[in-house]
Amino acid sequence: MKTKLFSTLFLSILSVSAFAATITGSRVGANEKSSGFFVEAFSAKGRVLFKSLKFDQNGKFTLDFPTNEALVYWIDNFPVYVLPNQNLDIILPARQSATFVIGGSADQTAAKPTMLTEANIKINGKSEIDNLLINKIQLASADLIKEKKAALSIKEIDQQYADEAKLISKSKNPGLVSTANFYNEMHYMEVKLQYLRSHQPTNVDENFFNIIDKISLNNPAVNSLKAIGLRSLVTGYYTFWRLKEGADIKDDDLIDNGSVGKMEFLLKNVNNERLINEQLSQNIIYHLSISGWDAHLDKIMVAAIEKTTDASAKKNLIELREKYSKVSKNAIAPDFSISDVTGKLVNLSDFKGKVVAIDVWATWCIPCMHSLPYFLKLRDKYKDNPNVVFVSISTDNSKSKDKWLSFLKSKDMNGVELHAGDEKSSAFEKAYNITGIPRYILIDREGKIIEDHAPQASEPEFEKLIETALKSK
Repeated sequence: MKTKLFSTLFLSILSVSAFAATITGSRVGANEKSSGFFVEAFSAKGRVLFKSLKFDQNGKFTLDFPTNEALVYWIDNFPVYVLPNQNLDIILPARQSATFVIGGSADQTAAKPTMLTEANIKINGKSEIDNLLINKIQLASADLIKEKKAALSIKEIDQQYADEAKLISKSKNPGLVSTANFYNEMHYMEVKLQYLRSHQPTNVDENFFNIIDKISLNNPAVNSLKAIGLRSLVTGYYTFWRLKEGADIKDDDLIDNGSVGKMEFLLKNVNNERLINEQLSQNIIYHLSISGWDAHLDKIMVAAIEKTTDASAKKNLIELREKYSKVSKNAIAPDFSISDVTGKLVNLSDFKGKVVAIDVWATWCIPCMHSLPYFLKLRDKYKDNPNVVFVSISTDNSKSKDKWLSFLKSKDMNGVELHAGDEKSSAFEKAYNITGIPRYILIDREGKIIEDHAPQASEPEFEKLIETALKSK
């Protein structure tokens, strides 16, 4: 029995250690006092490796990671293709601190964050064609955009793509070739998008957009991207696809990070679990924070919940749907109780039978400062109308309460001024899902929400909504 148990344990240990990539390395000029760096790796499961590495007294580091699949390791943001059981010795480029002048005086200087002295890494004792191939592709596209900028030409873009494809063909590793081709096509599309942002799309022929036919968001290589790369890919792909269909590059749908069109596109065309679990969820969350819940978005959320496979992401979407749908158009506005400048509690129910226009703001919020004068102008315009009340609710924290009071005095603000930034009143922010400011909320005379994410007071539509509500019985 003991022999059998020992054999089982031995095989278990062997199975764990049989596949372990070992990465050693150093940084030029580094020692134990040098700042460390992060290493990340991703697969279909999401991020499978996230580790902070430090240098020893000789500026060296070691990483052992057990895996039975080839992965792209993001080592200090450099993508390195590593096979199971592969040993690599990497040399990272040096980082250096710089100084900059403060206030125009040469003797007043401060240190900038450390910056890479070059944008490449090296591998000791072996060919770099395979392991650093993806890094080379990434750098080539970044350099082309940086050097050429608005002078970028289609000929140069096509030539770079051909050069990288030729380099990829030298590799004998089928898995790497497939992954590297994906990166080359992805960056080819990104550089073309950069071109379109500097030139009129009418200057290109129909073949310009053909690269999108080679890229699939369901390609397994998608899973090797970092989260920021994943987001960039989805945005770039959706934008390029819409432009091919004839959209204007300035369309709001292409600029909006929470684009409904993008969410519908993902639901219809993507089966990659990581994209659905991460990016679709993030798009929904962003949309909720900016525009709130509506019936159209609800249909998207229901479909997203059904398609999401990650239990945590699914649970979050379910909770968000319930939370935001309760505070949306035509729903009964949650009552609140918030202190005014004298400390007296003011309730929403105090304004029963009136249209309530709410401005949620803070003294530190620059966009709030831009829109606040328009809100105050409207408040002054309707001051003699007993059927509407304008309520200013500050989210300045308790430590900034004196600053808020001083601001009110300086602007001669003596209407309904409430302070929701202390613990006693923070329930308001939770109840109304306040995730960003300025935020405008309109409530009708029956206590129902007209708009939970109303247009800013600086926009004509804001007053139009108030007028419509006043005319309603």
